Amino acid sequence: MAKLWNKRIRGSQGSTNKIVFFSIKNKLIGAFAFLLIVPTILLSIVSYQTAKQNVDKQMVQTAEENVRLLDALLNDYFDGKKREVEILAQNADMTSVQTGSQSNLGTSDTVRKQLRILKGTDNDTELVYAATSQGLYLDSSDVTKIAADYNPTLRVWYKQAMANKGKVVVTSPYKSVTSGNQVVTVAKATQDGQGVVGIDVTIEKMSIVTKSVQIGAEGYVFLLDQDKKFVYHPTSEIGSKAEDNPMITSIYKDASGSFDYEIDHQAKKMIFTTNSSTGWKIAATMYQSEVSSQAAPILKSTVIVLVSSLIVGAVLVVLIIFSILRPLGQISRASLAISEGNLTEDINVKRNDELGILGQNFNTMAASLRSLLFRVNDNSMQLAASAEELSASSEQITASGKQVAETAQLVSLGTGMQVNEIASTREDINRMADQMQTISHSTQDVVQSVEHTQKIAEEGNSSVQSIVDQMKAIGETVKKLAQEVTSLGERSKEIDSFTQVITEIATQTNLLALNASIEAARAGEQGRGFAVVASEIKKLADQSGSSASHITESVTAIQRDTQMTAASMEQVIQEVLRGVDRADSAGVAFGHILDSITGVTREIEQVSQASKTMVADSVKVLKSIEAVAMISEDTAASVEQVAASTEEQLASMEEVSASSALLSRMAEELQETVSKFKM
Repeated sequence: MAKLWNKRIRGSQGSTNKIVFFSIKNKLIGAFAFLLIVPTILLSIVSYQTAKQNVDKQMVQTAEENVRLLDALLNDYFDGKKREVEILAQNADMTSVQTGSQSNLGTSDTVRKQLRILKGTDNDTELVYAATSQGLYLDSSDVTKIAADYNPTLRVWYKQAMANKGKVVVTSPYKSVTSGNQVVTVAKATQDGQGVVGIDVTIEKMSIVTKSVQIGAEGYVFLLDQDKKFVYHPTSEIGSKAEDNPMITSIYKDASGSFDYEIDHQAKKMIFTTNSSTGWKIAATMYQSEVSSQAAPILKSTVIVLVSSLIVGAVLVVLIIFSILRPLGQISRASLAISEGNLTEDINVKRNDELGILGQNFNTMAASLRSLLFRVNDNSMQLAASAEELSASSEQITASGKQVAETAQLVSLGTGMQVNEIASTREDINRMADQMQTISHSTQDVVQSVEHTQKIAEEGNSSVQSIVDQMKAIGETVKKLAQEVTSLGERSKEIDSFTQVITEIATQTNLLALNASIEAARAGEQGRGFAVVASEIKKLADQSGSSASHITESVTAIQRDTQMTAASMEQVIQEVLRGVDRADSAGVAFGHILDSITGVTREIEQVSQASKTMVADSVKVLKSIEAVAMISEDTAASVEQVAASTEEQLASMEEVSASSALLSRMAEELQETVSKFKM
């Protein structure tokens, strides 16, 4: 034990000199660093991404709002122009327009006055004009100047208005013939269908308004008409055709919406809608990189907050860790002193937290160890004295146990021989019981066979009686059948007599018919009818005679067969009578057999009962022998157990003796170990 204690002290001293990577200090630093850095970084990333998404969402909402605002302005502007054109189309009387100074110039004071009034209502209205279906043109200017080959009915605005009668149309931008400015025409066919009125509206004001709409820092808004021509674009010419690319196709695919696209390797976003008044596409585009630019200050602020939080957190973590490690160091040094045997060491931790409680518990533990070692020292002295006394007593008990073990060995041998003799006797009785059981089973089989034979004999006797009764019934039936055959012969004789009578009547009828024929021949013509009747009667008489002959032959055959049948029936009756006699003899024989079988059955049952009694007696004897065998075996087992227990007790006493010696040595070592502690 002292060697084990010294080994533990040397191991603990060696472990204190090693630098442990997974120390409490390193674990606390790692845990606090993880709890401080990871959540702070995650929070900063989430905050930046959320702010970036909000900036993106806000810029998209601003762009959508600007598009809606521009759409509303266009609707208000062109709805007013459309109302003006509708009023003009309702009131203009195109039938009053006459040919003027040129073949394509028209004149009408009423219509011109209406055109001038409408022209003066708005500065954006460049020109108000009308054209008849005959190709006459007049406008709101003081002096109208047009080329001699100018045909207004071939102009786009005229064709669109006539193609959409009842509706106001807005054309694509084009260069005005009179002013050279970019204009759009708002036109409608007159109510009488004789012409078209229109207003040329300059798009300069719309371009200025569209240009003023800001979409982020570098984004812009542009307008496209139904023919994919630019109404306004900051870098494209008004009226020019837009390139047919996926971006333009997506704009015209839906009435409104938004999508992302890429141009010149830069990601952009498009928001568009369709103006209901003109059918134009209002599109706003912006660079998605502006979102990152707008969110850059947020990222900078987030990084500053992150670094500041990490610095402040690191200072707090260091202070907390040292406040924990300082008292732990005191406890570690005191525990090292105790491990080296110095139990006088106490620690002074003036804290009210768990570490203060740990210091108090450590001092309490040291005091308890000192008290424990004092008691161990006293008890080890008493233990050494008691171990010597126990060793002497165990030697005396060991000697007595050896004598008891020798006696138990002798008793065990005698009991074993007795058990062997009883086992041999039990085997003999078992064989005899098995043989008696076999005899009993064989007797039972014989009884069953005899009973089965008796049942078969009874069934045979019943069958013979049934055969006798059946043969008697057959005899009676045959007798009745013979009587019927005899009666049939008598009846056939009567039929023969009747046939003879019929034959005689036919012969006489034939003679009478012959006489009648002779008399009819004598009568000449008066007797011709009678001759015919006589001839028919003769035929009937011949047929009756022929039938009577056939009947006679049939009756003769029946009589012959009847006689043969009657003779056969007599033979059958004799055979049936002999069968009845033989069946009676068989019935008597079966009765004698049945009586013999009944006697044999009674004798065999007596033998079976006797064999059963012998089997039962042999079983009782076998049980008695087995009971004696069990008692003998139990006695032998008990004796063996006594011997084994004695040997085990002897071995235990030897172990006790050895243990008492070992205990004495351990008590001495314990005294030496306790003496090494400083108390």
